[in-house]
Amino acid sequence: MPNQSDIDTRLNAAQNMADQARELTQPAFVRGLSADNKNKTGVFDPVTKADKAAEKLLRDLIETSFPGDSIVGEEYPDKFGDNDWCWCLDPIDGTRAFVAGVPVWGTLIAVSFRDEPIIGIIDHPALGERYIGRLDKTGGKAWRVDASGTAPLKTQICAKLNDAVLSCTEPMAMLSRGQLAAYEMIRRTARFTRLGLDAYGYALTAAGRIDLVIEAGLAPYDVRSHIPIIKGAGGAITTWHGGNAKDGGAVVCAGDPRLLDQVYPYLQRAMDS
Repeated sequence: MPNQSDIDTRLNAAQNMADQARELTQPAFVRGLSADNKNKTGVFDPVTKADKAAEKLLRDLIETSFPGDSIVGEEYPDKFGDNDWCWCLDPIDGTRAFVAGVPVWGTLIAVSFRDEPIIGIIDHPALGERYIGRLDKTGGKAWRVDASGTAPLKTQICAKLNDAVLSCTEPMAMLSRGQLAAYEMIRRTARFTRLGLDAYGYALTAAGRIDLVIEAGLAPYDVRSHIPIIKGAGGAITTWHGGNAKDGGAVVCAGDPRLLDQVYPYLQRAMDS
């Protein structure tokens, strides 16, 4: 782990960056923007001018304050720095929600040290909510900031799968046939399911409202911000095979880590996970 002052400096900077990104993206959301398709030959993969402008803003701020840090983002090529720090950016996670006027889209900012995420921010401008996580030598903590102030985040105790609230943004689109079969077995056992939440599903897991998120096809910039928040709140986030989720792929997030042993047998039977 790095020293505390280096973490503090980047955490403070990340929060300032989220503030500035919010000032850019929220008016664009209210105004409404059309989207271009990044995937010219396949499934619609939207991008808006606000996606690109917000990432450019964040990159410029990082370059100014931390010129030696690496940067990975959704909209622009990776920048390889000369130290152990790396920023991972998704300027508008949930662009489909953004374009459709659904307020669960957010800005994701993660900071990794030696390729392990230690700072995470999920900022929801349209909801006025920000979720923050920090991991350091003393352990981890997570908290939410909204109009009422700052409050610690704590995942919910849920020891049994049939008591769990399950989330997945879009099972039919995110999951392959084999993955969908595994997900369906879990869905039928869980208490009930909520869909279409993007990163907000992970934020609500940290807040103790959702118990389980199962998704696939994620990129590092889709998931790295979630890791410090979920872990800091007492939860767990791994691949479907129990590995490190930092590089994305097929990911499972549990507010109560005991749920993982109950879903792994289903998830690991998915031959294409």
